[in-house]
Amino acid sequence: MTSAELRGLSERKRVEATALAGDADRLRAQAVALRGLLEPIVPMSQRVWVGPAAEDFEAKARLHSDQVDLQALRLVRIGGEFDGEAARLRHEAATLQRQAATAEAAVGSPMMPTGIVP
Repeated sequence: MTSAELRGLSERKRVEATALAGDADRLRAQAVALRGLLEPIVPMSQRVWVGPAAEDFEAKARLHSDQVDLQALRLVRIGGEFDGEAARLRHEAATLQRQAATAEAAVGSPMMPTGIVP
């Protein structure tokens, strides 16, 4: 792989890392928006509604609220995984940059003659 190809691959990895980090931030923002989304429903329904149907509704609302909160936690976890992958891509990009610099330095330095036996 040429040094230009290494630098191009490095740049693509940096772009991918930035995109993943942005996705992670968006997932966490969605998690914040989801958490507690359904919690106000039960107290509100208790003020205007009583009886078995109300109790059934409240139980279902609590169940769905718990499920939404669980999904929010999953989004946070996935966001963390995205951050880890972005860090890995940045590390790979830096390694590729070093390899490109090394290749360029080798091309610019005088070559040792081959086939000479001391």
